[in-house]
Amino acid sequence: TYRILFAILSSMVRKAQITVIPNKVRLYKQTRSPYFFADILLADGSRRRLSTKEKKKDKAIEKATELYYNQTQAEKNNLPLNTKLFSAVAKTIIKELESYRDTDFWKEVYASYIQVIKNYQIPYFKNQQLTAVRNDYQNYLKYVEKQMGSKIAKSTVSTHASALKRILNTALVKGWITNAALPSVKTIGAKEGDRRATFELDEYNSMRIKLRAYKNADTHRKRDKSIRELLYDYVLFLANSGVRHGKEALRLTWKDINKRTIGNNTYVYASVITFKGQGKKRKREVILRHNKFSDAIKNLQRCIDRNSKLKGKKFDAVIGKSDELIFVAVDENNKVFQPSRIDGTFKNFLEHYELLVGSEGNRTLYSLRHFYATQELLRNNVSSLMLAKQMGTSEKMLEQHYGHLEVWQKAVELSGNIGLEK
Repeated sequence: TYRILFAILSSMVRKAQITVIPNKVRLYKQTRSPYFFADILLADGSRRRLSTKEKKKDKAIEKATELYYNQTQAEKNNLPLNTKLFSAVAKTIIKELESYRDTDFWKEVYASYIQVIKNYQIPYFKNQQLTAVRNDYQNYLKYVEKQMGSKIAKSTVSTHASALKRILNTALVKGWITNAALPSVKTIGAKEGDRRATFELDEYNSMRIKLRAYKNADTHRKRDKSIRELLYDYVLFLANSGVRHGKEALRLTWKDINKRTIGNNTYVYASVITFKGQGKKRKREVILRHNKFSDAIKNLQRCIDRNSKLKGKKFDAVIGKSDELIFVAVDENNKVFQPSRIDGTFKNFLEHYELLVGSEGNRTLYSLRHFYATQELLRNNVSSLMLAKQMGTSEKMLEQHYGHLEVWQKAVELSGNIGLEK
């Protein structure tokens, strides 16, 4: 029954079969299309069915013959027989990257890749063949600059290039393009953009005061109020530890917080996991700033009090023991949750108080890590090696992003301790 039904359907779909090359190429039409299609048998026994995009039989025969020889030549030279449209592959990559969220494979940069692919690459390349990207790459960069309204920084070009490489490398592995079709995605011509958006000390102090008012302001929902309170403590934690926003900070539990006494001093520290990609992890101990200007224990105690599961417990009774996440809020039913977009709340706050734009660009929660690094280097209390270990980075990265501070660290010595008259 199924075979009969299949035969009937097949005869409905295809009609007017015409032999072009015996046992090699046939033309046929589908009931819902005015064009002729070519059914091509390749040397390896596989078949390719391609549209000739021709309505007249004579032209369709010529096109089918051309398609046949193009396919056999590609097969002979080991070139890809399949082609894909850019947007189709790009959407597949977005889906793949999104699947990594909340897993050890997720990297913060993937969020940037998704944004770049959605907002720039798909709208520009659209339904072009992947093989057309090579010759259009420089025009794409001009398109990005036009969309942004200014010359793009090297770091931005690098993000766009990396996102595009991910799409094209997937196509390469699948056999949809060859190495010859890959563009040279270099960052030459972009402006220098190594300095990261941060806060000056006075800007940070002003921001902190305004953030305190922001968290204390009335809101319509208890949930929103709790998120603002969480944001305040989260900002203080990031600015006084150098821990990365995202998986490093948001996955911390109370088991990861501890105290250690050396001599007459007691230190609060966090055991932080650095995610290196492909599921690789590395743990480091981060000493939290705890002094009269930044009380780490008081900051973290507020986080305990906010958690309905821990409320009433003291700091020493929770640290090193509880598996509860540190940075959480509560809803109207006192249910504990971790906001999915706390960075969005921070951006709203910065926009509200006109603090979003700094001298190096828009500030984010990641700017607090740069603030921490800048302040530590300006204080000159620790070596770059120790700071690199504390922050889970390399001395080379510190030099790349903060090397411009070194001269001003030694301003007194270099100026001979003589300043200009006011």
